[in-house]
Amino acid sequence: MTFIESNISIIGDLEGLICTERTISELINLIIEVEPSLKKQILNKSVNIKFVSKSEIKELNSKFLNKDKPTNVLSFPSEGLDLDNQLLGDIAICPEIIRSEASTQEKENQNHLSHIILHSLLHLAGFDHEDGHSAIKMESLEVKVLRKIGIANPY
Repeated sequence: MTFIESNISIIGDLEGLICTERTISELINLIIEVEPSLKKQILNKSVNIKFVSKSEIKELNSKFLNKDKPTNVLSFPSEGLDLDNQLLGDIAICPEIIRSEASTQEKENQNHLSHIILHSLLHLAGFDHEDGHSAIKMESLEVKVLRKIGIANPY
């Protein structure tokens, strides 16, 4: 695999979880390996990841999606707002919810976090799960990438 660096910014309190620029870059490279058609769309783009509290993610979810509840992750694609076309988008992750979900679903915290980040990166690349076909395609890509890093099918 050709390893290509992207500009990754990670900020906030990870609350014991591990997330590095290299880990995110590896996920991006695996997405391209599994789905080469995404290369132009996501290669060498910047991604900003912020780890936020439960109250912060609830506020973001309310403000941007009109859902007055906390969630595990939110993805904000650049959607043409980036004039230089260098930004893939922003991701907000709530470590407290990630750890809680991992416990409830009997998954390793890091495996669940990897899945959630991968899921978010695919959202930034334009995938969604609003209809059956889109959901199947997105989940299929997730399963293939996760398999490459030794994580079982999360579905």
